[in-house]
Amino acid sequence: MNNHEKYMKMALHAAEKGRGFTSPNPVVGAVIVKDEQVIATGYHKVFGKEHAEVNALKEAGSDAINADMYVTLEPCNIFGKTPPCTEAIIKAGINRVFIAVLDPNPKITGKGIKKLEENGIEVETGILESEASAINRGFFSVMEKKRPWVTLKMALTTDGFIADLAGKSQWITSAEARNYVKSQRLLHDSVMVGMGTVIKDNPSLLPENTSGFIPYRIITDDILNVPYKSKIVSDEFRKKTIILTCNESKGKKYIHLNNAGVKIINVQSDDFGWLNMQKALTGLAENGITSVYCEGGGMLAGSLITEKLVDELQILIAPKIIGEGIFSFSGFMKSLDESINLEWQEITKMGPDVLLKGKLL
Repeated sequence: MNNHEKYMKMALHAAEKGRGFTSPNPVVGAVIVKDEQVIATGYHKVFGKEHAEVNALKEAGSDAINADMYVTLEPCNIFGKTPPCTEAIIKAGINRVFIAVLDPNPKITGKGIKKLEENGIEVETGILESEASAINRGFFSVMEKKRPWVTLKMALTTDGFIADLAGKSQWITSAEARNYVKSQRLLHDSVMVGMGTVIKDNPSLLPENTSGFIPYRIITDDILNVPYKSKIVSDEFRKKTIILTCNESKGKKYIHLNNAGVKIINVQSDDFGWLNMQKALTGLAENGITSVYCEGGGMLAGSLITEKLVDELQILIAPKIIGEGIFSFSGFMKSLDESINLEWQEITKMGPDVLLKGKLL
């Protein structure tokens, strides 16, 4: 690893400190180096507040003159909730700027670099570009696809069931696998489940530590059928709940949930009267959600799979065989010739279970 990569690694690490608090903005880190010594580090802490570059420059003070800056995303050159970062960099007297990846926002792409170069600042891009893109895959997805990044997680028996015939699914996988899932929730803006999961399991979908970042809890509820006493719409964190529905009625339940602080997003239905998932995801993006960790069940998973709306697939397979049960992916039938093909990118042993990570082809 050369020095450029070393300092950019530090900037990437700093960026992660803002995880969960910057959306719909990206997480960004910045490191200022002078005479091969790190003199300041900054990151984007909260949406609407100073960006990483400005926070690093504040820490560096006058020492920023003739120093180098490493930043994980192209500095902005537009007025938003804060002034342009390019102006702050120029004013501080930074000599060179090393950028991991260009900003996908068409209002910024290349323009931040151009502004810096026009003011005599040397710019180099592409240092740990793939890593920098990966930490902001949700932001990139919204910019490029107009929808959040979707990770679909399914926990299965070896013979492919997510529950037994009675609907019991707790617990198919091990404690190690469940802890992994909890950690993944904190890497996404939101956790999504179908109405069947809410009725069957009554989950809270909260992290163990509720004093920090709490992802939004999303329910796909076609007819607005969620029970009033469900944890997800009645607990103290109900303002962190979003319901996606195609029920346009604003009756008693709608009024009750709305008054309780639950956000309801009305979504166009598909040809069969169910939620149009493409429209649902677009609605989430319009409400500041850049990434979704979907935990099923089968109908929701099947819908996302058939519509090719899954960016990453996480399959946890337990060493259990039950013979009959509820299938993992429901609502569609394919012949072998029409199969939806996958590419496995990572296989990991997790306690007694196996984690398969991949993508749709």
